[in-house]
Amino acid sequence: MAEEEPAGLDERGRRMWRDSLAIWSLTPAHLVLLEEACRIADRLEVLDSILRSVSNSVKRNPEQFADISGLLGETRQQSGALKALLAEIRQGQYGASPTVVDPAGGAGVSDLTARIARKQAEG
Repeated sequence: MAEEEPAGLDERGRRMWRDSLAIWSLTPAHLVLLEEACRIADRLEVLDSILRSVSNSVKRNPEQFADISGLLGETRQQSGALKALLAEIRQGQYGASPTVVDPAGGAGVSDLTARIARKQAEG
């Protein structure tokens, strides 16, 4: 069953929601994390458009100075939050589904435990 797209998402967030559900099987808790990640992706799109607008304005009028340090800081924080949410969602996938393969060669903590047990049994 396809999960209903959360209300209020913009284009980037909707695309992220659809694409993520196409590749991940998520628990209700991870769906909440994904929804927040989609909202952050939309927020980053807005922040980027503001940064581009300020940058273009300064290019047209070099004497004009724009202090964008706060905007850049918020963008970094939102990017970090998005990265953390996506890592949490991926981690849930590695531990929850043996069909999702971890690039490091395992399927999360449960797979690591099984590999340790096999090594101990071998000798």
